[in-house]
Amino acid sequence: MLKKKHIKFFERLLPKDYIYSEPGDCWAYGYDNSKIHVMPECVLFAENKTQVQEIVKYCYLNNIPITSRGRGTGNTGGSVPIDNSIVLSLEKMNEVIEIDIENRLAIVQPGVINKTLQDSLKKINFFWGPDPSSLDYSTIGGNIANNSAGPRAIKYGTPRDNILGLEFVSGTGDLHKTGVKTSKGVVGLDLTRIFIGSEGVLGILTEATLKILPLNDSIKTIEITFDNIDDASQCIINLMTQPIAPYKLEFIDKESIKLINTIKKNHYDKNTNSAVLLEIDGQSEYIGFMLEKILKVIKENNHKRITIAEDTSEIDKLWAARKSLSPALRELGGYKINEDIVVPISKLKEFLKSLERISKKYNIKIVNFGHAGNGNIHVNLLFETEEEKKSENSKKCLDEIFNLVIKLEGTLSGEHGIGVIKKQYIKKEIDKNTLKLMQDIKKQFDPKNILNPNKSI
Repeated sequence: MLKKKHIKFFERLLPKDYIYSEPGDCWAYGYDNSKIHVMPECVLFAENKTQVQEIVKYCYLNNIPITSRGRGTGNTGGSVPIDNSIVLSLEKMNEVIEIDIENRLAIVQPGVINKTLQDSLKKINFFWGPDPSSLDYSTIGGNIANNSAGPRAIKYGTPRDNILGLEFVSGTGDLHKTGVKTSKGVVGLDLTRIFIGSEGVLGILTEATLKILPLNDSIKTIEITFDNIDDASQCIINLMTQPIAPYKLEFIDKESIKLINTIKKNHYDKNTNSAVLLEIDGQSEYIGFMLEKILKVIKENNHKRITIAEDTSEIDKLWAARKSLSPALRELGGYKINEDIVVPISKLKEFLKSLERISKKYNIKIVNFGHAGNGNIHVNLLFETEEEKKSENSKKCLDEIFNLVIKLEGTLSGEHGIGVIKKQYIKKEIDKNTLKLMQDIKKQFDPKNILNPNKSI
């Protein structure tokens, strides 16, 4: 239990309503979307970098573990505290400090909601590339912590591709600045990209300088259906090896199609085995030409049906089908394991067909959909009970899936991170010597291991 003297220090530093110490107030800050829950000793809300520094310095001197947190939308327990620790919420650090269109950058605090930033940028015809499915709720800091992107990453990249520089507080309470405000820069080591995706184990973010881009004024949305996975996979490969970069390229498997049809009645034709949802963006004077080129590539592949959205309502209808998957999965009972693995595009067909075999072997329904243009597939293992989810059969199934991913030269997480849920599997992907190097780097940033301990590496 946190000593009263610690609480008194925080009370001198922060306004009274910026400190939660009662269990009823702290409860919601003990879990994320993983549903893992650990009650924090207290929750602190910082609104500026000075407060963050003072909190970390004090915790460093008193060996108090800290878990920094945005909105808790993560899936792997990355923002769940450990026992006898505090949560430092950054949700009140929510200022868009500067938008500089001449230099194509925006400077923001970590608690800014992704959509809030996108809405501000859209007013001046700009955008920030990363668009995770949680963008309505997730913070820029959380996106950076997990390198979370979304469908648009196929063309515009992940946070690692869209951040110029960072400001953060290390585990000793020191403030550090990394990166540049220019599109080029090679002075010193690239600490910016080491920090991105580090899940809060290296430091607590206080500011980010983001690369922003002008919006194109036209989007074309196309849905393609197929008789089998082979044809869908080959179409994805062909789309990714032609010159026009897709804006979004989503894959939906047979089980996903069945689920969609339970909510969006007969959206897909009977016997449709898989589908691809494709978007291209560009300037209005060129979009017709781009569409013509893309359709030519699609028609060279075996397919069932091509649907081109003619207006906003039709675009919304096509995306509503894809977005109905998560509610449909919840209606099945909510007992699921949701993984976000990535395989090389050329191995996508082998991976998807192997998942069908694994599903039958372990008698576990597996539903697959996701960002096919990146090879980033959300693999959902569905169960009728919590006992089935935690069974040895389930563990063996997941282990075989992860072994398959490594065999195909893929990675165990594209954007959800490692957190606590996947930590036991990290040695499948990272060798002992490299993992030790990462842990040594962690010690340089956080010598007492007070920052989000027992996570990621």
